Amino acid sequence: MHIGWNPPPEGWVKLNTDGSCSDGGWIGCGGVLRGSHGEWLGGFANFIGQGNAYLAELWGVFEGLKIARNLKFSAVELNVDSREVVNVIRGEGGGNLQGSALVYKIRRLLKKLDWEVVVHHSYREANQCADALANIGVSSRIRSRFFETCPTQLNHVFLADIMGITTPRLVTL
Repeated sequence: MHIGWNPPPEGWVKLNTDGSCSDGGWIGCGGVLRGSHGEWLGGFANFIGQGNAYLAELWGVFEGLKIARNLKFSAVELNVDSREVVNVIRGEGGGNLQGSALVYKIRRLLKKLDWEVVVHHSYREANQCADALANIGVSSRIRSRFFETCPTQLNHVFLADIMGITTPRLVTL
């Protein structure tokens, strides 16, 4: 199977988020908002502190949703490469007590009546820009960075997404 980033439907915004955890237990998160033609609408890279990969993924979702709301997007397709996080957000089980307060905050954001958010799992091959931003978040040790334009170090990944370049992946059916 070949995996690649796909744009959202016309009138929607796609939010890809990711978390990153270093060997020392430092975590960060990142994400990117793009329009239906793949255009860059905004990106973020945040340093969180100590934690684990699960918490990093949750922080990515929470921070990304907050940014999408602040930018007043009304139709958001959220894509996360952690099935566990997708299942927890949807209320389909999984998760742990450590992230429960964050899950509660995420669910409260999702229930706001003035916007529509759909939550999907995506393979990591379709989430490479968010992954790179999450790595910037954990390595930079800067609490919060917003990118109005694509950072130079992501240009190759961003352009590959827009051009529809895919990556092969073995998937059990």
